[in-house]
Amino acid sequence: MSSRFIFPAVAVIAFGATQLNAQTLDNALQSAGTEYRERIARAAEELNRTRARVAAEKLPLLEQMQEAQNRIIAAESETTRLETRREDSTEQRRKLMLELEAISKTTGYAATLARDGLKVTVEGLAPGEDQFVGEQARSLQTQLDEAGADARSAAALDAVDFLLAHTEHALGGYRAEGRAMINETREVLPGTFAFVGPETFFRPSQRPAGTVRPREGAKYPISYSLASWQAEDADRFFSGQPGMMVADASGGKALRLKETTGNVWQHVRKGGWVALGIVGVGLLAALMIIQKLRDLGRMAVDDRATVAACLDLIASGSLTEAEKAVNALKRTTRELFTVGLRYAGQPAAILEERLQAVLLEQRLYYERRLPLLAVIATAAPLMGLLGTVIGMVKTFALITVFGTGNAAKLSSGISEVLVATELGLTVAIPTLVVHGFLAHRIQRNLSLLERYALEFTTSVQTAKVAARDQPNQESVPA
Repeated sequence: MSSRFIFPAVAVIAFGATQLNAQTLDNALQSAGTEYRERIARAAEELNRTRARVAAEKLPLLEQMQEAQNRIIAAESETTRLETRREDSTEQRRKLMLELEAISKTTGYAATLARDGLKVTVEGLAPGEDQFVGEQARSLQTQLDEAGADARSAAALDAVDFLLAHTEHALGGYRAEGRAMINETREVLPGTFAFVGPETFFRPSQRPAGTVRPREGAKYPISYSLASWQAEDADRFFSGQPGMMVADASGGKALRLKETTGNVWQHVRKGGWVALGIVGVGLLAALMIIQKLRDLGRMAVDDRATVAACLDLIASGSLTEAEKAVNALKRTTRELFTVGLRYAGQPAAILEERLQAVLLEQRLYYERRLPLLAVIATAAPLMGLLGTVIGMVKTFALITVFGTGNAAKLSSGISEVLVATELGLTVAIPTLVVHGFLAHRIQRNLSLLERYALEFTTSVQTAKVAARDQPNQESVPA
């Protein structure tokens, strides 16, 4: 069946159904309209009641909202104020931190200055002044070194107060009771110190006053009596009255130089046992030099003219006159010519051997101990060098332990180890010079004697030849 027939059929059926139910639908519509009108009325009433309730509650809510807005505005204002205060507090804190840092730096600088001032004060204390303020100054130094950041300021102030008080006290000089060692007796005696600028004076009881100098590593200073300081002037000075005082223009350097020099024995002892050995060798060399100078004085050799006159007498065969001339000669030449005259009648070879024996005997006698002097002149510097090396080893051992903080002490130690070298050269130089002088003079005299011996032999042979040619003349005995 086609669709063109279906749709009309459905429409007819639907129309019919509609007509059949039309009455029922109207009733339903009326009933629904009534119900909806009632519901709309109830809704309107509910709306009116709600509006009335909203109107009744609106004013308190508006008041509450206004109050809340006011609180919000107040809170915003307080927030702004607090933020401003926070920024101000932050800025104030930053400024305070900068001030605190500046104060900390100032405190540290003050503490450093106080520490340096205490160090300078302790190092610059006058001789004997350590008994009065040294302990307090070192205690303040310890406090500054060990104090924390909080206590450093108080410790620095204490140090500054101490330095100011000490400076005020030292201005114009002052007196104090203490103890010092007397240089002459090495006794530690009580007495009165007088501190006047860079000078310190000490007057023990029942002893003359003197100037005071420090002793390194010792508790008490040393006092040197001033003989040129009149007792009346010293009494007025120590009693605070105007008077004359004796001052050291060198600032104590003259006394320190005198202490450093000492006497000869103290100077030798600085070189140790090697220096003592050098001194012993030097004394031995001095004794031998004295002996050799005496030998050289006894080794008298005549001049060429005197010997020539004697040789002419021998060559001419005048033995009597020759013996008289030989006896008038000096000792060494006389000994040689006496032996020559004794063996003049012997053959030339025997005469030469006799004269050579005399020369050898004289050489052995007069050159004895000369080699030992040469050995001493050579060994003395080596002994000095040995003493210096030993001393330097000890000095460097001390440097290894204690460091090089004290240059004056180190230089003093080095100067002491050079004492051995000084003594070695002191012994070697004169010994070497005297040895050269003695060797030269002895060798010159021996050379002259050898020459005289040859000329004596020649003169004897000349006399023998002349005696053979002229048998009637006095001849040399066969």
